[in-house]
Amino acid sequence: MTALALVLDAFAVVAAVTGRHFAAALAAHAIATAAAVAGLARRRDERFFVGALVLALPVAGVAGLASIRLWTRLMPAPTEAPEHAGLDTLPVPDRPQESLDAVFGWIQAELAVQPLGDAIRGADPESQRWAVGLLERRGDAAAVALLREALQASTRQTQMLASAALGRIEERLVRDVDRARGRAGEEPSAAAWTALGDACRAFAGSGLVERAVRARALDDAATAYTVARGLNASYRPAAVGLARTRLEQERPAEAEAIARGAAAAPPSVETDLILAEALYAQGRWRELLATCRAAAGAGRQHDVIAWWASAP
Repeated sequence: MTALALVLDAFAVVAAVTGRHFAAALAAHAIATAAAVAGLARRRDERFFVGALVLALPVAGVAGLASIRLWTRLMPAPTEAPEHAGLDTLPVPDRPQESLDAVFGWIQAELAVQPLGDAIRGADPESQRWAVGLLERRGDAAAVALLREALQASTRQTQMLASAALGRIEERLVRDVDRARGRAGEEPSAAAWTALGDACRAFAGSGLVERAVRARALDDAATAYTVARGLNASYRPAAVGLARTRLEQERPAEAEAIARGAAAAPPSVETDLILAEALYAQGRWRELLATCRAAAGAGRQHDVIAWWASAP
């Protein structure tokens, strides 16, 4: 009897869903209810309970479907979080290498390092591999810090990729220094010696080297810029590079003097920023505000200069 009830009720469901033979579906459901009562119940209260339950099953199903449909109509569609807007245009991790080459410049211009850090800290090995590749290409101190963090990733593959990327960044920086040193020796010009200073500064600021090695690289950079200025005293990139090096060596007074000399012919946003940083390091707030206001008044625009110029 129980088997007969199941078969009849299945027929009733099919007939009701298809919309055909609705009367037959009702009759089949009534017979299925009677069969279930006869097969499953012994006492009067059991027969009443089983009959009511079987009869109510279609009603419960219809009520459930109606509730789901009403919920989907009343609830608004999920919206994309503002901080995630535009992320669907990012290249997916498994894109070919030439596609990464094409979008890397755009990624550097549009994104900070933090989204790549989120990928490194995530659990997806493919996203981690993609982020490691982009951080290796970036190669600055912030990228190196995240690659060091990736050495503690949950997957062995990511750890090995990060280690190899750090090694390649260091090799690239050392190679750049060697090449610049060779060119400076072959053609002793202010531009060549300035390029050597830039390479030494990049190596020192990479975050890959210890304090003593960093100090020695900054000394080498300062020497290269000094030689470049000796070859051409008016060569601004050498003066700017030397002033930046003195700031990194925590010698702001020397950086200020060099920047003031470079700003004489003529002033630039770059020399304004160096002066502002040197004055800030020395705690000379009034001169800092005056310098930034003068630069902003002369039309030399930069976010840092504008911020200090607007200070009360």
